Amino acid sequence: MLSLKTICRTPVRINLANGGDTDYYLKEIGWGCVVNVTLSSHFYEFAINDDEDATLDIVDYFDYIANPNRTYRLESDVSELDLLKATMKELDVDVKNSFFLRTNVPMQSGLGGSSALNVAMISALLQKKGESIDPHKIAALSYDIERKRMNVPGGYQDQYASAYGSGFNYMEFRKDGVNVNKMELNEDVIEKLEKNLLLFYIAKRKFSGSRMHDLQKESAEKNAGKIKELLIEKRGNVLKIKDALLSGDLDSFGKLLLKEGQIKTKLTGTGNEFFESVMALALENGALGGKISGAGSGGCMFFYVPDEKIEGFRNAIASTGAVELNYRFQRSYEPGILLKTL
Repeated sequence: MLSLKTICRTPVRINLANGGDTDYYLKEIGWGCVVNVTLSSHFYEFAINDDEDATLDIVDYFDYIANPNRTYRLESDVSELDLLKATMKELDVDVKNSFFLRTNVPMQSGLGGSSALNVAMISALLQKKGESIDPHKIAALSYDIERKRMNVPGGYQDQYASAYGSGFNYMEFRKDGVNVNKMELNEDVIEKLEKNLLLFYIAKRKFSGSRMHDLQKESAEKNAGKIKELLIEKRGNVLKIKDALLSGDLDSFGKLLLKEGQIKTKLTGTGNEFFESVMALALENGALGGKISGAGSGGCMFFYVPDEKIEGFRNAIASTGAVELNYRFQRSYEPGILLKTL
């Protein structure tokens, strides 16, 4: 009996600290590393129906007013079909099924949404073909499709975070490949972080993630010596952040997060005075540290705030029009690629 639907859900991630995950930075410093955490609360879900409707239905739960439900014929020439078409071509899939996409992730959030979507697409299509599901291979394939086939600039971490899941991960990027190491944090530490690390959607990015990476590459090429110095400093700070999280020293984590954000601004700038003002307001109202998620210039920002400052902090940031995102971290036992057949 044929299945009616193949469904894959994948998480997005918060980029807590980045010590280099793009080829042009790795060329400068030899190897890079990141600490990120995947969310069980924010996801992309991609489904394949057993029919011949040849359509893609999109449901956006976060911003359904500005981006209402929409349906496209697969032969349509619209940008929202580009990733699906490129993925189907790469996997040598020529089906006329109807596809269904739903998400609660803000557009241009800096949470790695496009990569999470691509990992979900690849996994569902491979499942439909009866092929094996290997997170590492799927992440590598997703990277190739986005970065090489579609020429979308960016780093490595998004695809691997979404494919592996498992909450907190430390990743290293070297010439011989990508290494993903699960970080086993104490549950009390995770719960405190969920309380004290506040995530806000500030505004759509001034520039796309692709454009931000282009600008960062141009800056790296023009100021190679200074960029290399900052990247090495930033890489060292990532290792300190990893150690602070594993030891449960969250006040130190907050302060190191501030340094992470400061070095990031030196490297790329926030891209917008408004975001600089939000960060200043956050620090004035008790945050120990914070940064923009993703490539920069907007999207989501997150801040570590001590218990006694949280209420006043929320009120202050709400005055900017920012939207707080209530979230939950994945735990180490939760996979990135969650497949089911109905």
